[in-house]
Amino acid sequence: MVKAVIFDLDDTLYDYKALERAAFECVGELVRERLGVSVEQYEDAFMRARQITKEMLGETATSHSRMLYFQKTLEYLDIRPLYLALEMYETYWGFFLDNMVLYPGARELLEALHEKYIRVGVCTDLLAHIQHRKLRRLGMMDDVDCMVTSEEAGVEKPAPGIFKLCLEKLRLPAEEVCFVGDNLERDVKGAIAAGLQAIWFHPESLQEEEAQDDVDIVSDYKELYELFDRKIEGGL
Repeated sequence: MVKAVIFDLDDTLYDYKALERAAFECVGELVRERLGVSVEQYEDAFMRARQITKEMLGETATSHSRMLYFQKTLEYLDIRPLYLALEMYETYWGFFLDNMVLYPGARELLEALHEKYIRVGVCTDLLAHIQHRKLRRLGMMDDVDCMVTSEEAGVEKPAPGIFKLCLEKLRLPAEEVCFVGDNLERDVKGAIAAGLQAIWFHPESLQEEEAQDDVDIVSDYKELYELFDRKIEGGL
C-alpha cells in the first residue's frame, strides 16, 4: 500500500535540462557584453570551474553551487571575481525561476494524491535555499508535506541516509512509500536499496539496453497517474 509519494525535483517535476542550458546562455550574453570575451572563452572557463568545484567538494550539496561556478569562471578568465560573479548568479537564477513550469499532468496528479490523503515529499540533491525557491515558483508550497535536500542530509542520493531522513519526516515505513525520479542509479536504485518502492520517470525515448525488467517506467504524468491509480488502494 502506498501512503506517501516522494518526488525528485529536477527533471522529474519540470524540465531542468532545458532551463539550465538557456540560463547558462543568458549568463553568457551578460559576460560577453561586459567583458568582451568569446563564447568559447566563457564556456571553457565555466566548464573548467564546474569540474574543479566538483572535484574539490565531491558528493556534497555545495558542489552544485552556481555561485562557486561563476566565481571560479571569472578567476579563470583572470577577472576579479567580485566584479561580476553575483550578477551572473542572479541572472542565471532569475531567468531559471521566471521560466519554470511543472510537467503537463503533474498538477492533476498532485491534486489526486491530496484527495486520497497520500502524503507528498520532495527529495533532491542541491542547496535548500534554491530548491525552496523552485518549489515556490512551481506553485507547490501547499503540496509538500516533507522536503529533504542533500544539504540537510549531508549526503547525496543514492546514499541511504537521505532516503532515511525522508522516511523519518514522513513517519512511515519504507514499504509504504514510493519514490519517483528521473535518474536510474541515484533515484530509483537508491530508493529501492533503502527499501522504498520506486518508479523511473523517463520522458525521453528509452533505449533497448536501458530497459529494466524489475523497475516500473513511465514517460509522462499520464502514465504515472495511471500507475498510481493501480498502486493506491481504491485508485485515484
